[in-house]
Amino acid sequence: MMPKQDQKQMQDEAILRCARTLFPAAALCLGSLSEGRSTVTEAIAAAMRASPNAWESESVRQLVRICRTRTPERFQPEKLPKESAFEALLPILKLPAGSRRAIALAVSEIPAADAAAASGLTADEFGQKNEKALRQLNFMINGNPPTLDDLRAAAKALPWHDSDTELLLNGIAEAEQKNDPESPVPIIREITRTAAPAKNKSKTVSVPLWGIILGIAALIVLAAALLLLWASQPHHPASVPPDSPHTEEVDALFSASYLGIADVQEIAAADAGSDAESACFLSTKLRTDQTPACYVISFTVGDKTQYDYTLDAASGEILGKTDSEAEIILDTEGWKPAEEIRQAALRQTGLHDVLFIKEKRAADGESGYYKFELLNADGKLFSVQMDARNAMLMKYTAEELSSQEPENIISPAQAKTHAVSRVGDLDLSQVIFTKVKLDGNAYLIAFTLDDGTQYLIELNAASGKVNTVDVHPVSADISQAVGLLAARDTALSMAQLTLRDPVDFTKAKIDRSNGAYVYELEFETADYEYEVSIGTATGEVIKYRAFSK
Repeated sequence: MMPKQDQKQMQDEAILRCARTLFPAAALCLGSLSEGRSTVTEAIAAAMRASPNAWESESVRQLVRICRTRTPERFQPEKLPKESAFEALLPILKLPAGSRRAIALAVSEIPAADAAAASGLTADEFGQKNEKALRQLNFMINGNPPTLDDLRAAAKALPWHDSDTELLLNGIAEAEQKNDPESPVPIIREITRTAAPAKNKSKTVSVPLWGIILGIAALIVLAAALLLLWASQPHHPASVPPDSPHTEEVDALFSASYLGIADVQEIAAADAGSDAESACFLSTKLRTDQTPACYVISFTVGDKTQYDYTLDAASGEILGKTDSEAEIILDTEGWKPAEEIRQAALRQTGLHDVLFIKEKRAADGESGYYKFELLNADGKLFSVQMDARNAMLMKYTAEELSSQEPENIISPAQAKTHAVSRVGDLDLSQVIFTKVKLDGNAYLIAFTLDDGTQYLIELNAASGKVNTVDVHPVSADISQAVGLLAARDTALSMAQLTLRDPVDFTKAKIDRSNGAYVYELEFETADYEYEVSIGTATGEVIKYRAFSK
């Protein structure tokens, strides 16, 4: 039998090998060498607790889980790491979080099969994510991008010191001790406070009575003057800043007696012959731009039927409902109830006196999550994403609602032209725009090409310079496809519309339905919303739905 000392040495060597393998991926996801090292320690310790006999393979899954919750969505230029070790890897750090994680795993020495499994993806799906990330990288650099081998060499060169090894092994040992019920209870040092030494007494100064009375009178006069000055100034309610552009709308929203999300979900489920616990609510949104204000709810019951309901936000009266074959089926086994997640979201973010105006359930690989949008009385909008199985906070952002636009901005038409010019020599009529939004000092432009490739581009609103690009290439076989532009014209014709009409597209993509590829198109006019599915190979309309707004 091998001596314990030799066993310990072998395990320490295995831990170090595993850490050196995981470290580049963690450092690239988090943009920090020190955070990368501590995250690797945390991942290995968690793996050893969860799977003592298979902790090495489990470490990859734990690392992906941690990085998924902690990877910043984007690094601002001033927050990019300054360490020289990252110099050759800076292009990766400028990618969005999802693409950054994918390429970080690809350039590390983690086997591709292990990385794919840890991400909840098949080998093909993992390869497609890497391909997308590389396309984004090439597009963003727009010149001479580094090869994958160059990036792997740079990632392998990220420094790991002897002191890092010592910290790693100490951290693992501490984690093991904390979880060992037989380990000795650490001695807690009691800290007591003693009275501070008495200060030397200062000299006593005598003040005559008339001086005291005069001083008090002066204070009273000063206080009265300040009070009169304050009363002469205009005042606003403390709950909403006076310059908030949405003060009236927010005040009206908070003064209205709207039902809560849980209430309307229960009403809709009951009308569909189910209950809120058995139904899977895909999305629930409060629409205050409608008259009357209403909730728009989508949910599934079982694995076949999807229901879409519109309910009066104040009374709960059902204003409209449709049912169709379910296109999205979520496996919610092991998910915590929505109300428990809502309370956990409030508790972990410290929010209170807020309205839930949107709730969504979705899945990313094996991970399920709830996403909420909440509004407070100050007109601040909060976006919160929670893990569906352990109620852990995954993402949290806050933004001020503002209708004020920056000065000297380019027009939406100019923004479209700038965005499309980065793709090639295309006319605006050769793409389908699904988003043109001015967000602060930036335009967000989303559009789809005839072959189904989707782009999301962020532009500087003043200069038109491209800040970021997100590319979604097509994985389907489109060699025999009729083309997305032809499908668009067919869909418009079904709705008795043309490109000359005021039509806004919100969705244009290639998707898979019942084993076949289809064009999914969604667009709207002032009065109606449309959903159309068209076969990519035949050009035939498979589904057509129109909803009155």
